[in-house]
Amino acid sequence: MNSVVFKKKEKIGELLVRTGRLQPGQLERALSHLENVPQGLGEILISLGFISEEDFLVGLAEQLSLELYEPRPDDTFLSLDISPIFHREHPFALIRRDNRIILLLNNVKDGDIFSAVELLFPEPVTVQLCPESVLQAIMKEHYDLGQESSESDDLLIDEADVDRLKDMASEAPVIKYVNTLIDTALNRRASDIHIESLEEGQLIRFRVDGILQDYEIPPVSMQAAIISRTKLLAGLDIAERRIPQDGKISMRISGREVDLRVSTMPTIYGEGVVIRILEKGSIILDMSHLGMPPEVEKVFRRLITVANGIILVTGPTGSGKTTTLYCAMNRINSGSNKIITLEDPVEYQLHGINQIQVRPDIGLTFAKGLRSIVRQDPDVIMVGEIRDFDTAEIAVQSSLTGHLVFSTLHTNDAISAITRMVDIGVERFLIASSLRGIMAQRLVRSICPQCRESKGLISEHLGYVPEGGDFEMFIGRGCKNCSGTGYLGRVGIYELLPMSDKLSRGIARGVAQEDLEKIADADGFKTMFVDGLNKIKQGVTTLSEVVRVCRGVRNGSL
Repeated sequence: MNSVVFKKKEKIGELLVRTGRLQPGQLERALSHLENVPQGLGEILISLGFISEEDFLVGLAEQLSLELYEPRPDDTFLSLDISPIFHREHPFALIRRDNRIILLLNNVKDGDIFSAVELLFPEPVTVQLCPESVLQAIMKEHYDLGQESSESDDLLIDEADVDRLKDMASEAPVIKYVNTLIDTALNRRASDIHIESLEEGQLIRFRVDGILQDYEIPPVSMQAAIISRTKLLAGLDIAERRIPQDGKISMRISGREVDLRVSTMPTIYGEGVVIRILEKGSIILDMSHLGMPPEVEKVFRRLITVANGIILVTGPTGSGKTTTLYCAMNRINSGSNKIITLEDPVEYQLHGINQIQVRPDIGLTFAKGLRSIVRQDPDVIMVGEIRDFDTAEIAVQSSLTGHLVFSTLHTNDAISAITRMVDIGVERFLIASSLRGIMAQRLVRSICPQCRESKGLISEHLGYVPEGGDFEMFIGRGCKNCSGTGYLGRVGIYELLPMSDKLSRGIARGVAQEDLEKIADADGFKTMFVDGLNKIKQGVTTLSEVVRVCRGVRNGSL
């Protein structure tokens, strides 16, 4: 019996472009991935979201002169005396129709299936193409071999078998699941996808507006493949599950270009994966969109245009510090100055600005990178974070020699940043001489405008009437628009501490933090809790949100 041979009229990519199912640029991009991932062109096109599985199968059928499967009530499904494991690994179905044998396939490259069928049937075999979902349903109904397998079935898969994991990660259901996962996260405005391996199995959660929300527990049979698929896309070693790994993915999902930062971490129950979503074009680098109070924004705009010195932005992880710095860089990027940034990681590419990725694994630390940057004749330097004495010392010296330096610190509030710099080891007189201003910030969730309702007077919940008088506060009741949370989006709350002569002298003399706070208050300093109360008064956010993010901040603990 001769093997089944398909005669190709033209290359599948060219056919899809000719028939209008694919754009030439999309084909070029998919072809560039062929050497780097263990997938065929069709799988890459589908995984990148350039084409649906149905459209690809129509093109493939035309290329190979095959028919697409159309179910008929008189179809008789035939079984083969083969291993169920083989059948799972090579999905297919056999039909006897009008005295002929029809082999239903989704992947025509699987020669093992042809060989098995030809050995058992002497008559000619007709091949028809079938969507993966339809084929899985047929296997489940007629062969008791669905995609959904029991936990005991899943134990048949040896996770140490790297080749098997690669095969699983390249199967259409897994590709579709991961693409749908990312697409759903984008539609829900998630900033991160958490894939967690727990004692009871795998759990997927989305971080939306800073809060983690449960998404779903994926099928047991797909859990290992989901992680493997993500690692393959990110260029990570799927065989290595003992150490953390970091990678990135650039892809197009539902017409949107997204960058994904992938981080894996070994846990006692398996690997955990966090995918940071950075949607190109979604970030607006305009200071007016940050939600700063008008008086704060006015002073901050003036500070970022000074000739030299250090400007610090402080707050915990996820408080929007990088976005504030990017807005500042974008604002002062006039084209007549040279701006160099040193980041870990570079989250967004800024036009006209020299951005450097920190690489501790090869010795490119913040401190070492900063030493090199100052020899590149920059006007403005942005250091992603001051973490140690070396970085702090070079940043201070750079600011004193005519550079404007921006950086971040992890402190609760603005004034605590001064104490942190002292704790790191920077001399007080150097801090007093170089520091120009400190911005501290948090992100609070905004009330959903579709379900906003009154919650009474603020004094009824605070226990006192705030400075400036009592006012009505609001909450979100929860609706479809906000997925029942009552919140939609986030906005910043800020406190800005510009350096004054009195404050600089106090820092140089080494006065206590409490005394620095009194000096700042006398200069008109307003805490971020006060800004939070103003945003409650404006109906932007809720008291519970402001209290949640302001714990440990002056006036923020009720």
